[in-house]
Amino acid sequence: MALAGAFFFGFVPMFVFAAFVNWLDRYEKEPKALLGATFIWGVVIAGGGAFILNTAFGMGIYAFTGSESAAEFGTTSIVAPIIEEALKGLAVLVVFFLFRKEFDSILDGIVYGSIAAMGFAAIENVLYIYRNGYQDNCWEGFWLLVFIRVFLVGWMHPFFTAFTGIGLAVARTSRNMLVKIIAVPAGYTVAVLLHAFHNTFSSVIGGAG
Repeated sequence: MALAGAFFFGFVPMFVFAAFVNWLDRYEKEPKALLGATFIWGVVIAGGGAFILNTAFGMGIYAFTGSESAAEFGTTSIVAPIIEEALKGLAVLVVFFLFRKEFDSILDGIVYGSIAAMGFAAIENVLYIYRNGYQDNCWEGFWLLVFIRVFLVGWMHPFFTAFTGIGLAVARTSRNMLVKIIAVPAGYTVAVLLHAFHNTFSSVIGGAG
């Protein structure tokens, strides 16, 4: 029951968010199959890959320092933003190179970045709602995590990864070679820094709580 609920509140709100982002693209709709593939990339490649790599780096930091707090901080505030934004951004990069005709505006960059991030957020929300919510504090924890992950910070991952998409879109549309070179790492860097700030701030608030 709780696991099914976690999947429902993990995925259904992200489908609604994705539909809203697609609605914003009023005049040149992106192919639904490509949007679906981008979402699935976020779930499987970004979500699964981040879980494996974050866990591995966390264990490595703990083995090196012997400190749980160092491992938690290093993984949450440094490793996770770098890895997760890279894996989500790769979906946008694939579209950028393989479907160039569908990637020709800043809005396209925002759309594809957001959709990839929503897939990632969907599977991450399932994990948080069930593991950190239900398993830690039963139904009270379940509903608290639903409120936090869906309503309070539901747009965080799309917001972060949209900047990677914007960077790629600027590189795609600009005629200035210097801008083309700088735009992609700049967009990714903004995504990582925003993600790192969010995770660090959340850890501080969570610790205070």
